[in-house]
Amino acid sequence: MNWDLLGGDWSPSGWASQWLLQTPLDSAAKCSPTGLSLPDIAGVSILAIEALHHRNYTYVPGPFAADLQDSNPIPDLDFCNVTVTYTHPGWHDSINVNILLPTDDWNGRFTAIGGGAFTTGGGMVAEWLMMPIMASGFATATTDGGHSTDVLGPELYDPSWALASPGNVNWPLLMDFASVALHDTATIGKAVTEAFYGTAPRYSYFFGGSTGGRQGHMLAQRYPQDYDGIIALFPAVNWVKFFFASFWPSFVMDQMRTYPQPCEFDAITTAVLSACDELDGVQDGIISRLDLCNFDPHDVVGKEIHCGGAEATVSSAAADVIQKAWDGPRSSTGEFQWYGFGKGTNLTQPLTGPIQIQCDEEGSCRAHSNPVWVRYWVKKDPTFDISAITHEEWDELVHASINEYGSIIGTSDPDLSAFKRRGGKMVFWHGTVDAAIPFNGSTDYYDRVLSRDPEAPDYYRFFVAPGSGHCFHCGPTPPPTMEYIVDWVEKGVAPDTLHASGPNGLGVWVERDICMYPKVQHYSRGDPTVTSSFTCV
Repeated sequence: MNWDLLGGDWSPSGWASQWLLQTPLDSAAKCSPTGLSLPDIAGVSILAIEALHHRNYTYVPGPFAADLQDSNPIPDLDFCNVTVTYTHPGWHDSINVNILLPTDDWNGRFTAIGGGAFTTGGGMVAEWLMMPIMASGFATATTDGGHSTDVLGPELYDPSWALASPGNVNWPLLMDFASVALHDTATIGKAVTEAFYGTAPRYSYFFGGSTGGRQGHMLAQRYPQDYDGIIALFPAVNWVKFFFASFWPSFVMDQMRTYPQPCEFDAITTAVLSACDELDGVQDGIISRLDLCNFDPHDVVGKEIHCGGAEATVSSAAADVIQKAWDGPRSSTGEFQWYGFGKGTNLTQPLTGPIQIQCDEEGSCRAHSNPVWVRYWVKKDPTFDISAITHEEWDELVHASINEYGSIIGTSDPDLSAFKRRGGKMVFWHGTVDAAIPFNGSTDYYDRVLSRDPEAPDYYRFFVAPGSGHCFHCGPTPPPTMEYIVDWVEKGVAPDTLHASGPNGLGVWVERDICMYPKVQHYSRGDPTVTSSFTCV
């Protein structure tokens, strides 16, 4: 189900029913609009409250949980499903916050769940985190931010909420998406929790990845009082810059007027894995020691390969493009603009890969790019063709993105002093072969935080996941759990490593402890599928 500003089902029941089977309200008096008395909230006007009681509900994981080993149905759930619809007077927005409240065995904790891509939250992305977390005793919440919650739907490429009119950004909805609705979710979600249980949450947490990772960092930087603990994974913290790393390979090919076949890039990726895999002491299809990998893609030029049943060779153009994809965007005068993707990253993978080549039956190829951020927000023109610009015009786009939106949606501020004083704790991990958000953007941000505050690991820790991409279990990754952040916040037990599992680069399931940056994972001895065989150096 999609919503936009021109129509659609904006009722609380319409939003809540997209993934929860509803049952009639029973005698649980507090699970009702009249049983939930909320305080006045500055800047917010409540439009509606809906509360639905669910008994003996069985949660069946959807497609977002399909790759998780523990994605089994959860039976016998008993909870109150609350939707609060509100607006910011004068903004003409309409936002839904959905809160799930376990009616039995509440553990006194509240957790908000973030979004993905251009969704603020809600939908299937939130569902597969909310339900298991709620089942373990947490009150949970998410927000739609005033627009669609379908993270992989048409809005991914055509966000109808972006422009209020041709050429004009919908500033209220952008502000909601960037930060305001995130703070509202904490305020409203905790107020509903207190109204339902008669006592405020003892501890409040936030969990998100990708866009949700950006949101977690935004909350720590701008609203440090909202959460005691934040998990902010593979984060889009450099929002106004990192998109250009994804557009860059296509732009390079458009400038060259040359479009190598996808198999040429894949052959180079295979070659760099072969050359640098064992630098950590073991062959497992993962480059754990990126710092030691000095592979030159031009060494593969001329190699004979198979492309869709036909013979081909790796071209020098393919080597040039993949080197630039690794290096990252540069200006027309050669100045650094942003980081590229880690060596060994599958750059041609569907959906997230930055190199998308489309070839016709005659073998004629072209680059495919869908620069949504540039089209809708930087140029404010959905028809804008990035393939037709000069390098100087490219530079203007980069500058405009930073200049216009850095203070609105950017989360690159290294000053976490208020979060530190408040006693907050934040953890994130990032995979080295993330094809959506360059891994080195995270190292850049964390390095700047450390430079400003060398004691940052006392409250903020970054873990490196070698061979992992932009999801759970696409490589050895930690599971989506609250355990390590709860232990740190409530018991003072800071994580030195995070336990990870998943397929290695050879498709073998492995267990690893990923290391806290700047340490890196190195094989020491024994069975490479077990945790004890690796150390952090």
